[in-house]
Amino acid sequence: MSARIHYSRAPITQALIDIQVKSDHWVDLAVLACPPPDIKADYPTGAPVFTGNATIPLVPGGTPKFEVIQVGYSYNGRPDHKYIFQTRQEGLTVSRLAPYETWENFLDEFRRVWSWYKDVVKSKDIVRLAVRYTNRFDLPLSFQDFREYLSTTPEIGTGLPAGVSGFAMQLQIPQADLPGMIVFNEALVPPAGEGVVSVLVDIDVFQTEKIPNNFWERLERLHDLENKFFEGSITDKARELIR
Repeated sequence: MSARIHYSRAPITQALIDIQVKSDHWVDLAVLACPPPDIKADYPTGAPVFTGNATIPLVPGGTPKFEVIQVGYSYNGRPDHKYIFQTRQEGLTVSRLAPYETWENFLDEFRRVWSWYKDVVKSKDIVRLAVRYTNRFDLPLSFQDFREYLSTTPEIGTGLPAGVSGFAMQLQIPQADLPGMIVFNEALVPPAGEGVVSVLVDIDVFQTEKIPNNFWERLERLHDLENKFFEGSITDKARELIR
């Protein structure tokens, strides 16, 4: 496990753990609508989750068809709880909103919801496991170059105009030893206030093969990779903003 630095002003706007499963039986939506009382007390508001499909015929006079299917429920936590989760027939997502606390607290909450979910879904195989962190850095307008704060940024060719009013960048980096992938997104977003430039740094680390049913060590490894990539993508000047 790599060393983890705790930032008192962590830029994390949302962290999530996502798991996708296969089950031997059809999951009744009614069981996903009834979390146990201890969980329901912390997540009092639930709403259906839908997915949709559209079929557009490529022939003259063809009629488009739209199909909307309910696949689960989304639960919002109490205002002081700062967690949300989504149950689906083929997966569970637990998210922590700002202000972020610690990985250990986040993992404990995921364990609590997962212990109920796995029992009602009776999953046979885990087909995807992911850790994702969305960060927003609010950089003071006085800087001259994004590289003062961010080690991973778009490059502009020598001799070209260097002024930037917007950008969006994605890197997809295979991790053969998992096997899995790191998806890194970076973009300018509307400023959080006056006198700052806000940059989104989103890191999604996931595995889609050879996931053990006892996946806790693997989840720690995904989190360590996310943390390593985050630390490698910012500078000491950025760290000073969030310490």
